[in-house]
Amino acid sequence: MSIALSARVRPSRLWLVLQTAMGAVLLAVSWWLLRAAVAGGLPDALCYPLAIICATASFVLVTRALRPKTGLRIDVTRLGQIRLVETYPNAEAGFPRLSDAEGEVVQLGQGSTLWSSLMVLRLQPVSGSTITLILLPDSMRADAFHALSVACRWIAARQNHRDVPSTDLPHWLT
Repeated sequence: MSIALSARVRPSRLWLVLQTAMGAVLLAVSWWLLRAAVAGGLPDALCYPLAIICATASFVLVTRALRPKTGLRIDVTRLGQIRLVETYPNAEAGFPRLSDAEGEVVQLGQGSTLWSSLMVLRLQPVSGSTITLILLPDSMRADAFHALSVACRWIAARQNHRDVPSTDLPHWLT
């Protein structure tokens, strides 16, 4: 079975909306806590620190959501090797940065989640750190999303078969 593919990943607009909405909810909770402290409904020692924490978390979420993001290209070889290549902010342009033209070889980690409409890929490069990619269907073309999902399931099943002498899939794939 050949699973070779190359998928261009662009920043998800849905993920941007979700992060911004969560930031708005946290800001509303912060405002509600401040009003509750002024009205005397809750103790001041509890309201003010929680309001500051919620406002700070809101600020962090919104600024992280709005900062410029680069696109990625995920290449999967027919043997199941995964390579990440960072591209310019417009991933559709398809021009890899010259310094990253080779990309980085990674392995699919144990914490990965593969659902029909969401993939959370925990990728481990040789350096030992973990790269977490949250991929939603609007991150790439529908056929590329499906093909990447199938390829990642195949790789995970192959890793599971090699690590443990069992034909069952790992619990994180179900």
